[in-house]
Amino acid sequence: MNFRKGFKSVMTAAVCAAMLAGCSSSTGAASAAATGSTEPVSIVFAGWSGEEEASKAIFQKMMKTYEDQSGNSVTWVGWTWKDTAQQMLTRLQGGEQLDIAQTDIGIFNTVAASGQLADWNDILGKDYLQSTFEQSALDVGNIDGKQLGLPWSMASITMVYNPTLLKAAGWDKAPTTMDDFEKCLADIKAKNPDVIPYAVSTKDATCAGDFMPWLWTFGGAIFDDNGNVTINSDAAVKCVKWYQDMLAKGYITMDTGRGEARQMFAKGTVAFYDDAVVAKGQAVSNGVSADKVVDVCSAMPRPVLKSGDTPQSTMWGHMLVSFTSSKYQAQAGDFAKTLVSDDVALDYFKNNGMPPVTKSAAASDTVKNDAYITGFINSTKTARLDETARMTNASQVKSVITEELQAALLGQKSAEQAVKDMESRLKAL
Repeated sequence: MNFRKGFKSVMTAAVCAAMLAGCSSSTGAASAAATGSTEPVSIVFAGWSGEEEASKAIFQKMMKTYEDQSGNSVTWVGWTWKDTAQQMLTRLQGGEQLDIAQTDIGIFNTVAASGQLADWNDILGKDYLQSTFEQSALDVGNIDGKQLGLPWSMASITMVYNPTLLKAAGWDKAPTTMDDFEKCLADIKAKNPDVIPYAVSTKDATCAGDFMPWLWTFGGAIFDDNGNVTINSDAAVKCVKWYQDMLAKGYITMDTGRGEARQMFAKGTVAFYDDAVVAKGQAVSNGVSADKVVDVCSAMPRPVLKSGDTPQSTMWGHMLVSFTSSKYQAQAGDFAKTLVSDDVALDYFKNNGMPPVTKSAAASDTVKNDAYITGFINSTKTARLDETARMTNASQVKSVITEELQAALLGQKSAEQAVKDMESRLKAL
């Protein structure tokens, strides 16, 4: 199956459906904006981060800041990350109120394909967008000239490590090559058998997400530039065999997802794992002082096969979206401005490590002098978009990869057979 062509066809169908079913909703939103009503209103804000312990207090503070400034109220509706896209679409299909929402790159494309996202060019104006954000950040949320995603926070998902655990095992610096990486894992395991050397994800969609940059590291890819399946390769087999070897040596464990890895890492029982900048928030919520986070939680480039290779990571980012069905697009726009404002964004950055994307905040000394974010910024320079990011069936693709990798790790299939089955199943989607 050619997935890029599939995405375009789904987008076309979704837009046609929206034209038939969405005229009244878009008209209603325009009318509300045109009334200029000063009566307080209640807007609905949805996503997943506000459900996480590390972010709950921060999200409440963000919403209160807007409420105090505007006189309006904000109702939060939250789900787990893996359920957000489906729940968001279900809420929209059911006609329930939804004015502004948090998305990441994957969720954004799934929701965009429904044809129900409003254009931020119309809500906030092109001049505001151009003067506030770098074009590269805007491009991530731009589809066919429409700014359907508003930049909120962007970096990459890369390797995160605990410098204190490494030093205890005799490593003053993070390893840069895979040979050194494996030596470091062995030293950590020998020093403290209770520590999981590398909590790579081995379940749910985050398993496929962690597998992807390792596949690139070995020189493989899931698809070629035309969207054709290319997973069945020597590079992919070597990558799966490497996973098997890591499990056999006790360096990685089964039944570990991003959530479990994040919690164990924050408790000091994991030396390495893959995460975005939100790793800092978990550490702070576990009692680590924000200015001491780098002692136990620092970002690093992914180890490479040989010196001189390009470290691999996946581009990661949060965007804000509004909806054609919303009666309060103007208020959603004002709330969005509050969320990306320097005071709010820098507070989010300080307490949860989420890098602001506005030109003014990025230029602040708070960001430029922060040792924690520097590691993520360095990794972001060579980050690539997740291969499934523009696919409407990304969850299915990731499920196939996860299931076949798990089968190989559990000894149910050889690496060769698992990769071959990945290929046939992906082609059948």
